[in-house]
Amino acid sequence: MDKELVIANLAAAPGLLRLLAEDVSAELAAKPPKSGEWSVTEVVRHLVEGDRDTFLPRLRRMLAEERPVFPSRDRQASGDRSDLGTLLGAFESARQEVVKILNGLDPPQWAREGVSPSRGALSVETYAAMMAGHDTEHLQQIHQVRSALGLRPKRTEARVALPLAEVAAAIRPLPGKIEALSRGLGAEQLRQRPREGEWSMKEVMAHFLKVERDVFLLRLKRIVNEDRPRFESFDPDAWAAERDHRQGDFMDDWRRFAEARRETVALLTSQPLAAADRIGLSGFFGPVTLAQYATHIVDHDLEHLSQLEACRAVVAR
Repeated sequence: MDKELVIANLAAAPGLLRLLAEDVSAELAAKPPKSGEWSVTEVVRHLVEGDRDTFLPRLRRMLAEERPVFPSRDRQASGDRSDLGTLLGAFESARQEVVKILNGLDPPQWAREGVSPSRGALSVETYAAMMAGHDTEHLQQIHQVRSALGLRPKRTEARVALPLAEVAAAIRPLPGKIEALSRGLGAEQLRQRPREGEWSMKEVMAHFLKVERDVFLLRLKRIVNEDRPRFESFDPDAWAAERDHRQGDFMDDWRRFAEARRETVALLTSQPLAAADRIGLSGFFGPVTLAQYATHIVDHDLEHLSQLEACRAVVAR
């Protein structure tokens, strides 16, 4: 078990959770996709109770006591009715404490055990890995709830990696789809923002170019060629604020994007099967395999293609 990757996964979860929840209204947050299924708020509440009320106190006991035996329930059902924002903050606070503790452990401490009523003896190392898997399960659950509620996909949803060949096939058509959406629109329409604070089609196109050429393609190459490269977080809002990306020619950006996308597709289709498991360490997403990071591109395409479609529906009137 790789402790560095486990901690990196645990540390990334609060940011991923916030991104998945940032566009969920209070009404949608409380709405289950089907009767008997959890809403976004209920999933986040479950994650809070798993960390704050179970994992964190058990972790402290495992480090302070000799093989503590945990009761079937560490607590009564909390009945925590906090809103989504409060729950996200509670999860982030508890998880930061967990990560701080784990980062300070020496090998003998990682091996300390506690006894779970359902799983038997667990070491700190095993328990931490279980919680990282628990995060992935419920982040994916929120993805499914979002999809059922008709919300746009987000890149954090790429938790189950597609084979590289499927990624390549999925992302190859995007330049053609973008060109079709822009067809018939004048330069002013392409620069027009549909609403205050929202990106124009030209700004979305500039973002596609920037991310493809300077983020996705470069990072995929580094994962292929380097041993666990580390990537700093890319803040698209900060980049967008650097200058007015409505300026310049839409089709110039499109042509450069199409060229970079062809290079990305060629890179993915040229890799042997074993390359899919190579790892990079993202400052935001945590550890990602080549296949997972490539799958991010699929979700990113869907997110911003939907944004382009919504923008065109306004500016083409």
